Amino acid sequence: MEHTAEHTHPVTGPVTYAKVLGALLVLTVVTVYASYLDFGSMNTVVALLIASVKASLVALFFMHLRHDKFNAVIFLGGLLFLAIFMIWTLFDIGTRVTVLPSNLKTPVQEFPGAPLNKPVRPQTGQPLGAPAP
Repeated sequence: MEHTAEHTHPVTGPVTYAKVLGALLVLTVVTVYASYLDFGSMNTVVALLIASVKASLVALFFMHLRHDKFNAVIFLGGLLFLAIFMIWTLFDIGTRVTVLPSNLKTPVQEFPGAPLNKPVRPQTGQPLGAPAP
C-alpha cells in the first residue's frame, strides 16, 4: 500500500508542544493564584473559564483537534453550550430568595458561598430579623 501526499498528517513540532506546556503551566499557576482571591459570586465562573481554556489547549494540541476542523468545531461548540447552560444556571441561582419556615426561632448562620440575600418569612416577605406583624 502506497502512501500519497494527500494522506499525510500534519506534524506538530516539539517547540509547539513546549509552548503549549508552558501555557498550561502558567494557567495552572493562575488557577492556584485565583483560588486565593475572592471574586464573590463570580468564583465559579472564573474557575470554569480557566479550566475551559486549559481543556481547549489540551484538546486542540495533544488530541490533534486543530488539524481536524470538523471535530474541533464540535468540541468547541460543546464547550460553548456548556458555558451557556452554566451561565443560565448561575443566573437562576443568583436570583433565588432564601425562604425559611415561619416557626424558626434561631437565626440561620450563612455558610461561605451562600447567596447574599437575607432570609425572609414566607407569609409576609419581610426579613427574618424584623419583628413579625
